[in-house]
Amino acid sequence: MKIGIIDLCKQIEDPRMNRKKVHKMETIIYISIAAVICGAQSWNEIEEFGNAKIAFFKSRIPSLEFIPSHDTFNRFFSMIKPDYFELIFRNWVKQVCQEV
Repeated sequence: MKIGIIDLCKQIEDPRMNRKKVHKMETIIYISIAAVICGAQSWNEIEEFGNAKIAFFKSRIPSLEFIPSHDTFNRFFSMIKPDYFELIFRNWVKQVCQEV
């Protein structure tokens, strides 16, 4: 059974107010995970990575118009429960590793 980033995101409750959502939660998480895997270590570096690879992300996220700002990444991850995110992320990585 394959589980992708979108499936991972479905396990997380989006804590943001609907009227303040510019980017989908899945977009924020997908770009963040890709950036961190590639070495990003700060919110600024995640934003820079996203902008450097925007063509790649647009090819996979059709609704993407622009990369979220470093402030958006920071605010989003500050709002979610870190222990829960770590748990589901570890489970996702374990499933990915079992399929490789």
